[in-house]
Amino acid sequence: MELRHLRYFVAVAEELHFGRAAVRLNLAQPPLSQQIKALERELGVTLFLRNSRKVELTPEGVTFLDHAQQLLAQAERAQGAMRSARRGESGVIAIGFVTSAVYSLLPAVLREFTRQRPQVEIRCFEMNVNQQMAALEERKIQVGIARMVPAGGRVRAEVIGRESFVLALPADHPRATGPAATLGEFAAEKFIFFPRAQAPVIYDAVIASCQRSGFSPRITQEGLEIHTILAMVAAGLGVTLVPSSVQSLRMPGVVYRALPEGETEEVELVLMSGTDPVSAAVNAFIAVAKKVSRKSLV
Repeated sequence: MELRHLRYFVAVAEELHFGRAAVRLNLAQPPLSQQIKALERELGVTLFLRNSRKVELTPEGVTFLDHAQQLLAQAERAQGAMRSARRGESGVIAIGFVTSAVYSLLPAVLREFTRQRPQVEIRCFEMNVNQQMAALEERKIQVGIARMVPAGGRVRAEVIGRESFVLALPADHPRATGPAATLGEFAAEKFIFFPRAQAPVIYDAVIASCQRSGFSPRITQEGLEIHTILAMVAAGLGVTLVPSSVQSLRMPGVVYRALPEGETEEVELVLMSGTDPVSAAVNAFIAVAKKVSRKSLV
């Protein structure tokens, strides 16, 4: 039994006239009658009572009509879903992201993408770059946003943004206000930072920035999350360097100070995807991410 047989049956059942059903189906009447007889033989029941005056459904035909209409409606919904998925208008995208992306690109991308394609379901997972690489290769996520791509990774990667660092100081620090600060002025300060294993790209960039200014930072406290680090800054336990986009995170007791252009290293934001062909929805998300990044990141 094929879907076309169900369509033939439903047309005759709704019209209760083989001639009108044939016109509706754009078929000749004799082939339509033959197809209905073949369907009856396959099912082993009589679906229609026919005479020269009228066509009627048998009780079996009434029962079969309900199921046939449901099957055709389900098939139409499935076809519509496939057409929508082919256009990238539906589906599911799993995205891995590093924490610092929350303060720069990610919210703007998600807002714009969901505006354009509200039927696509987005699932977000906070992961470091190594976790993202593994998840991409295992097809657990389709897109990753990270600060670097380890050598030898089997992913597509494209730099979509760069940003420098700013100082985060306690609000009562002597240099929290006043003339522009330079990084070298903070050589004697206590620094608070991530363990290198937590954020190696940012960690190495901070160390390199300090060494460029003539000192190695004295790291006396470590935190696993940027909120924790900034809370310790607010408590007066030290200072830190954060990517400039983190300034969007307002925390009581913390002041951000810009540094002279070119004084710190820049860190990249990288968009990753798997090497297998991706869906239209994923391609659309990547396109939106690139477009938004050109507007929001330098």
